[in-house]
Amino acid sequence: MASNALALIYHSSYNLELPGHVFPAHKYSHLYNRVKRDPVFASRDILLPKKADDAELELVHTKEYLDDLFGYEHTARTMYSELPLNRSIVESFMYGVGGTIYASELCDKHQFGFNMGGGYHHSFPDKAEGFCYLNDVAIAIRKQRETKPNQNALIIDLDLHQGNGNSYIFQHDDKVYTFSMHQGNLYPKKEISNLDVNLEPNTKDDEYLSILDTSLKQIRKDFDANIIYYVAGADPYEDDSLGELKVSMNGLKERDRMVRKFAESLNIPCVVTLAGGYARDFRDTVEIHFNTITAFGEK
Repeated sequence: MASNALALIYHSSYNLELPGHVFPAHKYSHLYNRVKRDPVFASRDILLPKKADDAELELVHTKEYLDDLFGYEHTARTMYSELPLNRSIVESFMYGVGGTIYASELCDKHQFGFNMGGGYHHSFPDKAEGFCYLNDVAIAIRKQRETKPNQNALIIDLDLHQGNGNSYIFQHDDKVYTFSMHQGNLYPKKEISNLDVNLEPNTKDDEYLSILDTSLKQIRKDFDANIIYYVAGADPYEDDSLGELKVSMNGLKERDRMVRKFAESLNIPCVVTLAGGYARDFRDTVEIHFNTITAFGEK
């Protein structure tokens, strides 16, 4: 594993046009273009993921659910998604899952595998939820277990919303530790993580970062991780349209650096996924995601 080496992964299928929808699914191409304009990253290879296959999806999801999903049928299993259901959207999720699987595989050679998509943490084995049809992090963890059965995976979920899908999937799995730090009075209905931190509205930088520091110290005592999966949501931002946390752009930069330093201090790799972001100014969401790339690409 090369120290401080960052591998970036992106596929054009991540990008979706959903006019008028609160989920800015066109952010992925804007982020890609932001990376290619940056003098530090412009010459860096961005790697293409493969689309996840049925066997990989079935590591987490039930066949009945997948049948409904691939049939584009609105059923009791798909109805809780807040996205349309069509071929391009399902393809986008399959590439997103493939990107997180690829990021985890690249962590054999790179300290940081960064999927410029993914983080679909609300998806359950047998149903869609929120803006999530397929649970990429859970699938990647199960996929990696095929070749590394003794691997202990730590999920650090710092999206605005609890990663309820991952918490549910791994609630009886002692080789996966789920940590979710989120606004407590928001969607979704909460599941039980190994460590849940429910933040109050109006939580600002200093308090947010102090709580994160305390949480990471607790995790270090509680769990012997071999790999981290970081769900780096942009939506704790102070001007996010769906949340009431008040973390500044600089506060989110420091959050990302803290996760990086935590991985480095344990000398273990980290897979990064983007997850949510709904800033009132769309450009802020793109910049927050770009700052996360920068935090993991710094020398």
